[in-house]
Amino acid sequence: MIFIINTATQGATSVALIKGDSFYKKTVAGKESGKILVLLDNLLKKVKAKKEDLTGVVVVSGPGPFTSVRQGVVVANALARLLNIPIIGVRAEEFNLDKKSVADYEAKLKKVKAGKIVLPFYDREPNITKPKVSI
Repeated sequence: MIFIINTATQGATSVALIKGDSFYKKTVAGKESGKILVLLDNLLKKVKAKKEDLTGVVVVSGPGPFTSVRQGVVVANALARLLNIPIIGVRAEEFNLDKKSVADYEAKLKKVKAGKIVLPFYDREPNITKPKVSI
């Protein structure tokens, strides 16, 4: 069972579970990227599964809103590390949830060893402080 996280879309957080040929998705509007694990728990309850049933994680690694992308990637990496399962990152412009894309994600996950991490991709430098003024 594969868990997919997309926090790179402005104003929305999407998660999905792929279980065999079945597909379960939840999208929430607003700044909800901090609730990824709550969304995962809700989907797992819906399909009567546990986190330990996950076999891989796919995360949209950017570009997108700085904080949201960072939160999605951190949660994905932590979950993959905790469960000792493979993880792959997908850039936003390449991300899709059609059958072909999901099959590609599954194939890539089979080639990746557990313990790998995904790095976020930002479309510009983070702007978290005021620039220093030269005197």
